[in-house]
Amino acid sequence: MSNISVLLPVAATSDPDGLHRAHRSIAEQTTPPAEIVLVTNQPITEEVETTISDLVDTNSVSRHEHFPDAQGLGGVLQAGLKKCTEPFVARMDADDISEPERFAEQLIVLKETEADIVGSHLAEFHDDPEQPERTREVPTSHDEIAEWMPWRCPMNHPTTMFNREAVLNAGGYRDFPMMEDWDLWARCLAAGLQFRNLDQTLVRAEVNDLVDRRGGLDYAKAEIQMAWELRELNIASLKDTLQHLALRIPPRLLPQQVREAVYQIFAR
Repeated sequence: MSNISVLLPVAATSDPDGLHRAHRSIAEQTTPPAEIVLVTNQPITEEVETTISDLVDTNSVSRHEHFPDAQGLGGVLQAGLKKCTEPFVARMDADDISEPERFAEQLIVLKETEADIVGSHLAEFHDDPEQPERTREVPTSHDEIAEWMPWRCPMNHPTTMFNREAVLNAGGYRDFPMMEDWDLWARCLAAGLQFRNLDQTLVRAEVNDLVDRRGGLDYAKAEIQMAWELRELNIASLKDTLQHLALRIPPRLLPQQVREAVYQIFAR
């Protein structure tokens, strides 16, 4: 066992088969975690509830924490983070697959370098995990990550592992719909935390209806709110903010087919 907690949110819409697959990829790590914390904050279907119960009953390090008063994904992640007991926390989603060596390699970085938060590239697939359709590549060094932060999220959230205490001291997660991760990383950067991404693809994520989810007026409003926060944190200059809005708002409002073409080009 290691000193790693896995923080895994489960939604009412989570696919039981995908959840089993995600959990198996955690349990089969070359460096297994000390605990797997499955968190919920909304009523879940009987099928999903049965799946969670099966995972908890058959794996001694797994447990389920329910937070009915937590607001949104950010709220349930913050509540779950506070319940994690190990010094390092790995994020996973219920439709992710972690490569067997993921935790081992990220733990080395956190223990042997100044990094507080480490992630990796992320492969996206629709039906077949062995046939990813694209890879979301991210910068690797802290300086490059800081350069991206004012206008583009530089971390793939489901790939991250971080120092629990350092992230909580920076404020942890909060309810910031559709931008929970970028919001967190921006505040961590402003607090002086160190970042790194491994130049490897350590997680595969199943993605459904990606283009629809990334478009629409609500997403455009979230982009504006995020741009404003980056200015308030003194991470983004006025030029950065204008670039952010000019590059990211229009694609959110485009028709689906056009938006898909843009996403294929920029992969984020």
